[in-house]
Amino acid sequence: MLTNCDPDSNINDLTDAEIYAAIRYLEPDPPNATGRQGDDKGKDNGVVICVCLYIALLLCLAFLWIYLQ
Repeated sequence: MLTNCDPDSNINDLTDAEIYAAIRYLEPDPPNATGRQGDDKGKDNGVVICVCLYIALLLCLAFLWIYLQ
């Protein structure tokens, strides 16, 4: 059970630098505006290309199967 009834009592004693350090500690890698890290840009393009190629291959095989019947 919580023994300190006023947990925000020392918030006013913190400086801005200490608050920012605590935020960085709790969330060390915040996402940028696009929701991706700087080195993550374009990493999911390979998955999209592979899925599109797989669908195109299946469509080609379906047309070939229909043509040979």
